Amino acid sequence: MSQLPLRSVEAFVLVARLLSLPKAASVLCITVPAVSRRIQLLERHLGTRLFDRLPRGLALTAAGESYIADLGPAWDAVQAATSSARAASRRKALKVTVIPTFAVNWLLPRLAHRRPAGMEIEIATLPDIVDLSARSDIDCAVRLGRGPWAGTSSQTVLPVEAYPVASAQFVAANRLAGPEDLARHTLIGSNHQPDFWPEWFRLSGLAPANGPYTSFDNLQLVYEAAANGLGIAIGLDPLVRPYLDHGRLVRLWPGGVRLSRSFHLVRQTRRARDRRIDRFHDWLVSEASYATA
Repeated sequence: MSQLPLRSVEAFVLVARLLSLPKAASVLCITVPAVSRRIQLLERHLGTRLFDRLPRGLALTAAGESYIADLGPAWDAVQAATSSARAASRRKALKVTVIPTFAVNWLLPRLAHRRPAGMEIEIATLPDIVDLSARSDIDCAVRLGRGPWAGTSSQTVLPVEAYPVASAQFVAANRLAGPEDLARHTLIGSNHQPDFWPEWFRLSGLAPANGPYTSFDNLQLVYEAAANGLGIAIGLDPLVRPYLDHGRLVRLWPGGVRLSRSFHLVRQTRRARDRRIDRFHDWLVSEASYATA
């Protein structure tokens, strides 16, 4: 028996249900003559005519009526099984939620060069901390904070060092000699983590500056604002490092402070034994060590 032409079967099911070659062609994204050829091929394969060609459309023959009655449910089952298999394949990807700046400045460049072997990683960028218990579609999260978070287990994967940064032009124009000059200029911080500057001052042994302050809802905007000369930003290494490497920002003085917040890999407690998350954790730690080596 010759091989069943599945594309022709697909075309037949659509034409039999729509009784329109143009509509079937639109669904299949092919031309009307191509649909007609597929139907003709199936008719030759079966040795019977499936449609009567009428002046204004099509009509099923008796053989066509019988064939679609038997074939339609089976074809629907094939389509459903295929969709289910595709969904299962997509579910194999580990879905991770991260803040946008971490994704752009740290995670994506590393995934592009040293992706975890045999793993598919799907990234969701969300500015706020996600309640993992309310999002069954998310496997784990990378969070910047102190932890712990209720209902989760977390592992530190990347420490954070902080130091003031500004554009080279801003530094040259304002002759910044030392930390005492910070009070004369606008400090730029994050809406979501307003304690970065206060913690930097405290850990640096300095009194907080009481000058102008502005904030943005993500760190990428913080660094863009500083790179465009709007003030002095709190640089969080490693997130700010691409700006330094490209010369868009410079450190004001040598040295930095280790913040109490770190990047953590966070998972729901019930996922404590998920090997995919374990492998992703090991990869994150390896990349963090590689970057600082």
